[in-house]
Amino acid sequence: MSIETLAFIALAALVVIIFLMVYIRDIEVNKKLMIYEKSIEELNYQNHVLNKTLNELTSASKEPALDAKALESKILGSVKEEIHQSVFPLVASLQDVEKIMQNFRDEQSGRIDRLESRTKEMGFASSSPSSSNEKVIVSQYAKGRSEAEIAKDLRIGIGEVDLVLKLANLK
Repeated sequence: MSIETLAFIALAALVVIIFLMVYIRDIEVNKKLMIYEKSIEELNYQNHVLNKTLNELTSASKEPALDAKALESKILGSVKEEIHQSVFPLVASLQDVEKIMQNFRDEQSGRIDRLESRTKEMGFASSSPSSSNEKVIVSQYAKGRSEAEIAKDLRIGIGEVDLVLKLANLK
């Protein structure tokens, strides 16, 4: 196998690993969201029970309407307090999870873009014939670049760059 084939296989394996990481992270977030959803449903059920109890108390109460209104406002106040204590932190947590997931997606998207550009560079470098390398070497040397810089950019040995420059009578 050639180095390019091995590099491509390694790149493909890296992309698969990244997708697996994203998939696993998504599963974990979905589990957390299910827990939050169950908590919200339980709170809605408790709210329903409290409203039902309130309605029974107001209908069974023979006290003046002012006391029923006071009782109703007291129960509503306690319900609102309960909501503030339990639902709003859940909403804040969900928003944090959403931000984390968005950042993770952006980061992974950037990594994938970089991998794709590297793959394209590797494909371009491996498919170009040596004659085009010779032209590039000569043109970059004429621009004042050193042999080491040219070899590094083209991913070839310094000896090959030196040989091409000697054959072109530039050295």
